[in-house]
Amino acid sequence: MSNSASRPGRASSRDKILSAAADIVASQGVQHLTIEATAAAAGLSKAGFIYHFKTRDELLSALVERMASEVDLRAQHSEEPGKTVPMSAQLAAQFELNLQMPAEQKLLFKHMLEAAIIEPKLLAPMQGLFERDYAAFGSGPKAGLALLLAAASDCIVILEILQLYTFSATQRQALHDAAQELARTLD
Repeated sequence: MSNSASRPGRASSRDKILSAAADIVASQGVQHLTIEATAAAAGLSKAGFIYHFKTRDELLSALVERMASEVDLRAQHSEEPGKTVPMSAQLAAQFELNLQMPAEQKLLFKHMLEAAIIEPKLLAPMQGLFERDYAAFGSGPKAGLALLLAAASDCIVILEILQLYTFSATQRQALHDAAQELARTLD
């Protein structure tokens, strides 16, 4: 049991380290993420840091896994565990999440993508997130349309993260409306 679970309102040292790491990566880029900088930002000694993460690579992997978990939590559509969620609802929620992604999360994701390009072993946790998402849309008579919509949703975010294009409010609304309309045809 983590400290945060045993003492409500108090973050565990591991959570503090991951939050500090996310702040450093989002504000300065992954190249500035060091054990020393992260320990200091988390208010821990280097030994306290190393208790949780032996290497920078372990920290980066845990940070990617944390990001994936946060995305998974935001994407949960059902209040009842084990309840099947219609594909249309899954896609509608994915578009909502992607179209409303906060700027700081986009910046963090951008830096993590950069890190994965430099350090390919970091791709595995990110690939796991996408594999789970796309597996949910990969079967049934309208799987092709579902996968196309899911990929389009992710491409919208990637275009903006890479600063290739920023959609206007009018364009966002048009994308949202079209996605909702197409998603309704899946069930």
